Amino acid sequence: MNKEVYLIRHGQSEANVALDLDSPNFYYDAKLTSLGKKQAQDTQKKLKNIDFDLMLCSPLTRALQTFSLIFPNLSKEAVILPFVREHSLCSSEVGRQPSILAKEFPDFNFNNLKNFWWNNNIFIDEKKIIFESMEDLDKRVLIFKEWIQNREEKRIALVSHGTFISRITNYLLDNCEFEIWYPDNNL
Repeated sequence: MNKEVYLIRHGQSEANVALDLDSPNFYYDAKLTSLGKKQAQDTQKKLKNIDFDLMLCSPLTRALQTFSLIFPNLSKEAVILPFVREHSLCSSEVGRQPSILAKEFPDFNFNNLKNFWWNNNIFIDEKKIIFESMEDLDKRVLIFKEWIQNREEKRIALVSHGTFISRITNYLLDNCEFEIWYPDNNL
C-alpha cells in the first residue's frame, strides 16, 4: 500500500471570520467558532471508519480543538508537531507555552513541545507577532515531507492549517476540508 496522508484543515476560527486580524482586536492562538465546531463534527462523520496508523496535529488551539472533535478519544495518540503550524503573519499564529496547552488540553501529550515553539524554540515576547517569509514556510513544509518519508506508517492523519497545507496541495482547502496526499508519488 502506498502512503496516504489525510491533510485536514482546521475548522473555522475566530481569526477566519475577523475583518481585520490585528486591529482593533487581536486573536492570539484563535479558537474555533461554533460553525468551526460543527464543521469538525461533520468531518468526523466522513473519517470515522478510517483506521489511521498515525495521528498528527499542529499545537495551535484551533487545530487541537478540531482534532478533538474529529477524533474523539484519540487525543492521547496524537503526535504534536510544531513545524506543521500555520504561516506566521498575524496574532492568530502566536502560540502558547506547552504548560498552558497541557492545562487546557489534558488528553494531549505536549512533552516533546518546547517553549516558544511558534518561534522555532527561541525566546520572544509572548505577544510579539512574527512575520515568517514564504521561504521559511517552505523550509518547514520540506521538514514535514522528509519526516513523513522517514515514517513506516501508511495511513496518516494530519490536522493543520490552510497555508501550510496549500504548500503541499497547491491550493487552499476550505475549513475542515481534507485532501489525501500520496507522498510516494512525489519521489
